[in-house]
Amino acid sequence: MKFPLFLLGSLTLTVPADRVPQVLSVCMARGLSVSHFQNRADGGISFRCPLFSAAGLLRELKEREIEVNVRRAGLPYWLYTHRKRWGLLAGGLCAIALFWLSAHFLWSVKITGNESLTPTKIKELLAAEGLEVGSYLPGLRMNEIETRVLIRSDELAWISVHLEGTVAVVQVIEQKTPPESKTSPANLVAARDGQIEYLELYRGTPMVKTGQAVRAGDLLVSGVRDSQTVGFQVTRAAGKVLARTDREFTVKIPLTYEKKVYTGIKKGKITLQFFKFSMIFLENSGKDLPLCDIIEMKSSAERFGLSDLPVSVSREELRPYRWESAERTPEEALDLAYSELAQSLSGLSSEIRILRKDLSTAISDDALILTCHLYCLEDIAEQIEFEAELS
Repeated sequence: MKFPLFLLGSLTLTVPADRVPQVLSVCMARGLSVSHFQNRADGGISFRCPLFSAAGLLRELKEREIEVNVRRAGLPYWLYTHRKRWGLLAGGLCAIALFWLSAHFLWSVKITGNESLTPTKIKELLAAEGLEVGSYLPGLRMNEIETRVLIRSDELAWISVHLEGTVAVVQVIEQKTPPESKTSPANLVAARDGQIEYLELYRGTPMVKTGQAVRAGDLLVSGVRDSQTVGFQVTRAAGKVLARTDREFTVKIPLTYEKKVYTGIKKGKITLQFFKFSMIFLENSGKDLPLCDIIEMKSSAERFGLSDLPVSVSREELRPYRWESAERTPEEALDLAYSELAQSLSGLSSEIRILRKDLSTAISDDALILTCHLYCLEDIAEQIEFEAELS
C-alpha cells in the first residue's frame, strides 16, 4: 500500500460475478478512482478505492441492494480499531514525535582520509569538542570545532567537517613525520650470552672473532676507530653478529587448582540507547552477588545493514560463580603445559633460527614441570649509543 493511501485509509471491495456490471456502472457514474483492480477465479472482481470517496459508493450500493465484501485498511481504520488502547496510541505518537525530533540531531559521523589514525581516535577528538552521534545540529559550530580539534591534536594537519543531512562527513589529512635520522655514535654489544658464529659488519671496528664465547654486555663492535693519520674517529656501529645461544623455558602446571563453577542463576539488565538517551526497560539486580562475571553484549542497527541508525540495545548479564577445588590428571597437565609452552615460543622473533629443541618432564606430588631447552642461531648485537668526548 502506498503511503498516501495508508495515511488517508482505503477500502478493498470484492464484487460477485453477477453484480460486476452494476458496480462498475456506479463507479463510472460517480467518477470514482480505483486501483489494484483484479479479476477473480469465480468471475468476480476486486479493487481498492480511497476511504473518503467510498462512503457515497457504499451508500448507493446499499440503496440498490447490491451486496459486496468490504475490507478496510489504513491509518484511520487502525486508529479506530485501537481507540480504546490509549497506551499503544500514545506510544505510537511518541515514536512519531521522536523520529521527527531526530532530524535535529546528528545520526552518524563518517571519517575519510585517515591512514594511521583510527576512526575511533578521530571520533574521540570530535566528541571532546561536542560533535558526536546525538549532538544537537543547530548548536554545532563547525569552524570552531575544526580549529579546536587541530589545536588538541599533534597528529592532524587539516580537518574539514560538513553536514549531509543528519550525517557529519569528516575529511582529515594527517601530519607527515619525517623518519628520524640517528647519527649519534654507538657500539654494538651482546644482548645475551653466546658463541660467535658469523659477523656481518656495515660500520665499526670488530672486537670479537668467530668462535669466541661472549657474555651479555660484552663489546662486539666498537664505534671508535683509531686512525694513525687523523687520530680517533667515532661512528655509529652497525651490522649483525650471529651467535649460537641457549634458551630455556619452564612451565609449571599444578595438579590441584581452584575451578570456577557457575551457579546457573543469571541476573542483569537490558538498556535501550537512542542517540545520547538511554533507558533501562528490564532489570534484575545482581547487587547481592558476591562473585560474578559481568558479560556485556551490544546489538546495534549495523547488524541489519542500517549503519546510520543511532539505536542500540545493550545487555549486561551477571553470572554468579563459586570456586571449587579440582584435580588434573598428569595427562591433562601435560596438554596444558604444551599449550602454554607453544604460546611462550610464539613470542620469539621470527629471525631466531632454532637448531635443536630438547624437552623433559618431571612430576611431583603437586605439579608437573615441562622444561624446554632451545639451541638457537640469532643476532645478539644490540646498538648502544655513547657520548663522544674525543679531542
